[in-house]
Amino acid sequence: MSALTDLQRARLAQVADLFIPRASGMPSASDADVQGEYIDRVFGVRPDLADAVAAGLAELPETLPESFAELAALQLTRLRSLADAVTAAYFLNPEVARRVGYRQRSVIPIRFDEDLDTLVASVRARGPIYRPTPEPGGVA
Repeated sequence: MSALTDLQRARLAQVADLFIPRASGMPSASDADVQGEYIDRVFGVRPDLADAVAAGLAELPETLPESFAELAALQLTRLRSLADAVTAAYFLNPEVARRVGYRQRSVIPIRFDEDLDTLVASVRARGPIYRPTPEPGGVA
């Protein structure tokens, strides 16, 4: 995972506000610090996005458009990666999560029925059975 430079983080804050501007009592993406701690947390879970975000930032024109619609019209190849990372970082901010009603995230363990092995024992004992797939234009 490559870390973002201070310059890249500043650029990410600018473009992030095109994705998520301050509106309806909610903070903008940069107000929610997507370019700081929260983007680092996203990269911790999705290290594949780190290089994609850096590449996406490099694709941006020197002067950013005034709106998301204008940015989208540029059809940048890494725009989706930037949007995914910014959105994930935004909702990791505890204040944003609280305001939209997200509750604490937790791991839910998968529990298999205790009698599952008993239920499938006869199928396992029988082994694989199948009918061959017919050949095109012929009979198998």
